[in-house]
Amino acid sequence: MKILVDIGNTSAKLVVSDNGDFVHFEHKSEPWRDLLRRLAVSYKFDEAVVSTVVGDDIDLVEALRDLSVPCRCISCDTPCRSKTLQGIPETYGADRLAADYGAVAQDLNSTILVIDAGTCITYDLISSDGRFLGGVISPGVQLRLNAMHDYTAKLPLAKAEKEAPLLSDNTIGNLMSGAVNGARMEMAGFVSKLSETYADLHVFVTGGDGLDLSADVQCKVTYDPHLVFKGLDSI
Repeated sequence: MKILVDIGNTSAKLVVSDNGDFVHFEHKSEPWRDLLRRLAVSYKFDEAVVSTVVGDDIDLVEALRDLSVPCRCISCDTPCRSKTLQGIPETYGADRLAADYGAVAQDLNSTILVIDAGTCITYDLISSDGRFLGGVISPGVQLRLNAMHDYTAKLPLAKAEKEAPLLSDNTIGNLMSGAVNGARMEMAGFVSKLSETYADLHVFVTGGDGLDLSADVQCKVTYDPHLVFKGLDSI
């Protein structure tokens, strides 16, 4: 049994995996020591696999050590059981690699585009033979809203939502449409452009913003909120 940990820019989440079945999921809301001791009452962990984009979490490492649970933190050269990716840059985010591995584990034969819509929206293109072909990073929905507030004199700060009307008759609605629909159209644009070159494109969409693609996207699309954890589980 594994504990899988994803530490992002704004939150930390974890999953307990029992031979690939996710039997427990939660957002971190208490110190690691208390959280892990609580979970250890119900689950016996053989190891922990961690993805972090904010550096080593000493409290997590020490809490796992107290429970005698070995810990692996993934990096650009971490192998995967299903298909190890080639050409991953040293600066590649651990969460991006985990999401990529989660997609590859589900489709070994297609060209894959992984879209992770979180604090930032990342796009990773992986060839059918496991080569990293390149990627994109753009602001996520809340970052777009923050920027419009922070770098103007009077625009208010709006809180990100998953849906927004295309047009609105008020400022908050205008901001929300620009951020939410702008991000969704950006995603669809990348997919449409890449589909022209890669006829076998399979798009995996994940991330906390819960954005989806328009129905007119022609390629195969898989929505998977647990893509990062599936990647961690495949390592």
